[in-house]
Amino acid sequence: MKKLKLYVWEDVLEDYTPGIMFALATSVDEARILLLRKCSFLPDRELRIAPRCVEKPEAFIVWGGG
Repeated sequence: MKKLKLYVWEDVLEDYTPGIMFALATSVDEARILLLRKCSFLPDRELRIAPRCVEKPEAFIVWGGG
């Protein structure tokens, strides 16, 4: 079985404040497919952004806002 990695897109899906997307997958292509399965109307420009690939322990914090 291939090793899973966490792909993180930060500062995306901006409305009033930026959002975040992430997927646990074996490749960035698989991650994009998983995101589209979850939300079929994602803007194409967001999916073209290169995500951060996380392969070791890391934490993320995203403050909510309005």
